[in-house]
Amino acid sequence: MFKYLIHYFSGTGNTFHLVKTIEGELRNKGCEVDLLNIEKSEDRKLNDYNFHIFCFPVYGFGTPSIMLKYISKLKAAELYPTAIVCTSAGIEGQSLNHTKYLLNKNGFKVFFTDMVVYTYNFTQILNPQTKEIEERVFKAAETKIIEITKKIIKNKTDFKKINIIILILSWVIFALFCNLGRRILGKTYIADYNCINCGKCKDVCPVKAIDMYNGRPRWNSNCESCQRCINICPQKSIQLSIIKLAIFVISELVPILIILDINKYFYHLPILVNIILYCIMFVVNTFIANILISLMEKIPAFRKVFQISYTKKYRRNIAKGFNG
Repeated sequence: MFKYLIHYFSGTGNTFHLVKTIEGELRNKGCEVDLLNIEKSEDRKLNDYNFHIFCFPVYGFGTPSIMLKYISKLKAAELYPTAIVCTSAGIEGQSLNHTKYLLNKNGFKVFFTDMVVYTYNFTQILNPQTKEIEERVFKAAETKIIEITKKIIKNKTDFKKINIIILILSWVIFALFCNLGRRILGKTYIADYNCINCGKCKDVCPVKAIDMYNGRPRWNSNCESCQRCINICPQKSIQLSIIKLAIFVISELVPILIILDINKYFYHLPILVNIILYCIMFVVNTFIANILISLMEKIPAFRKVFQISYTKKYRRNIAKGFNG
């Protein structure tokens, strides 16, 4: 009997739904299946399984850093047949190619990659889609997952193709998102006056990016931007702070004005020099903005101002059956 191990990470439950559907289909075909939530420190022997499947959502057109770190620690003793299936609102970017490369490098033998479309839950920026749309999308996803599982069972070699231009652009976007974007977005969260100090956001955070200060959550720069906290909060009290976001935006625009001014006096510096100058000032300004926000957040008056947001009326969305 074939035995499968599904390694997975899910932020708000879409990938969890994917995994449970694959598990159900495999069991219906008489296969043994174990699930491994990579957030938990479970010790599994890779050689106990005939096949491995890796599942994760796409963040910033790439694989979540928590999954990349997990994969980097895996070392296969032999070439285990491996499939990769990610979830996305429409574009997988470079995630499948990147993950395939890392797994092959670590001794696995990836024979299959694909992506399944789900609803977006980027509630920090966008209002989640309606329940009606979600139901239609999940139904279509289940149909595709059944076809994917059939291919995996047959050990059919099939790699999802991607346009080379999109691949290159997605690498650039992902590099910025993974190293800076997700960290900055984490710092723009704020818990408003509806917060009841339950600490659930801290408990469910997959990367321990939330600490409680005077009974209220505060986010550090380790944020994965998985959107779990904002979507799972029982009081819908977690919001995007417009003021915090504005501070970061201003801090990143100031270097451009400074560089333009410098170029007036030094007669147009080389492009490479301008890029290096901007990168240095970008890092310094982000660090300063971080400190400034942390200090201001400790002052009640500023904390109240930080609660100005446009996400208060946004729908919250966690996939059915997922509890973080």
